Amino acid sequence: MHAADELIDRIVNRSRIPSAKRRREIQRELRSHIEDFAVAARAAGRDEDEIERAVLANFGDPGQIAQGFAWVYRHERRRLRVFAYTLSTVLLASSLLAAILAMQTGLAFGFGTPIMNVLASRHTVIEALDILASVAAYLGVTSLENLFKSRQFQKAAFLLAVIFTILMASCAAAGLHTTFLFYGLVNALFFRAIQLFVNPKVARVGIVVVCFSLAGLVSALLRAPVSQVTLAATCVSWLAMGAGYQLMTHLAARVDAALLNSLQRIQAGY
Repeated sequence: MHAADELIDRIVNRSRIPSAKRRREIQRELRSHIEDFAVAARAAGRDEDEIERAVLANFGDPGQIAQGFAWVYRHERRRLRVFAYTLSTVLLASSLLAAILAMQTGLAFGFGTPIMNVLASRHTVIEALDILASVAAYLGVTSLENLFKSRQFQKAAFLLAVIFTILMASCAAAGLHTTFLFYGLVNALFFRAIQLFVNPKVARVGIVVVCFSLAGLVSALLRAPVSQVTLAATCVSWLAMGAGYQLMTHLAARVDAALLNSLQRIQAGY
């Protein structure tokens, strides 16, 4: 009953059940039902071709069956997706922070600034929070885009803005710092928009260089009086951050997909 086996495989593959072990169990259950039907049909004197046609005719709509399984296992998919999202955020943010701090440390050494002023400072903590929020927001908007069929970025950006607004309001009500959340939201939407709507890579790099140079300039001038060395160091430090975030746009999807696939393979062993 080759056609029936293909039908079962198609149903299970479209059901989006995360666990490979559970998919195999469902395949066995469906084949068991078909075999029971075939045994009864053989006892009634039907030939194999007639039995196979009857199985396909009475099986039901494969699409609806697959949707039924997808609905049953929707919570399992969401849990796996949230776990993968959390791991991707932590891994990517940690790697990005390490890369940016390495660049900034090298710049500090070149400008004659004590390295500990870069690594052991309140600015480093704020920078770490900014990076974490930016990575979380960027992965969030790319994930939310999958919920929509048209104007994906615009709808995902609006939904993400609502989520971050609620988070900022909750943090503010608890007396917690919220600037990093706002910065992360703006940063993520900025880089995602560039990635989607600016095609030449040179133009993307140019936009990042100009915007982050200006941000560094404004940041330095707000701390007047400022020396030329401090001004240059601040601008270059911001450029290092811009380079790190630009790298994030290239790595985020790959890291997220790799972790999700790894988790699915691990889950298949249970």
